[in-house]
Amino acid sequence: MQKIEVFLKEILKKKFAILGVGSSLRGDDGVGPYISEILSEYNSDSFLSINGDLVPENFTHDLKEFNPNYVLIIDAAFLGKSPGEVELIKANAIKNVSFSSHSMPLSILGKYLEQKIGASIYIMGIQAKSLDFGSDMSEEVKKSADKLIDTFKKELT
Repeated sequence: MQKIEVFLKEILKKKFAILGVGSSLRGDDGVGPYISEILSEYNSDSFLSINGDLVPENFTHDLKEFNPNYVLIIDAAFLGKSPGEVELIKANAIKNVSFSSHSMPLSILGKYLEQKIGASIYIMGIQAKSLDFGSDMSEEVKKSADKLIDTFKKELT
């Protein structure tokens, strides 16, 4: 988490956007929307947080209009790690990581955003425990999400 905190401190000095991806109806898959909804309270001229839900591609116009230097896509992932562990991946370097299923693979969305808005695109994968329909977010993933939210809040205020 320390590496991520250093990364966030650096990119939050620039114009920065978050795109939360996933479904709150499927347990840990709701982690992206959970984080992005809470952080949207801090939206400003230099920070934008969007809940992309299951159709993040529908928000590419909003991101292009905001014109950030960095975009961080947050989603549940299968990283082969313990539930709640976080990995930060440059969008154009995605290999051997399975993100929760959405209509457009995040690697393609990342490349599209990079080309259209010229921003550096990163994906923050949070290891899921369960994506069962109708289940709540696991304790491990929620704890990790809350820690990330606190880190963002510290840097944004």
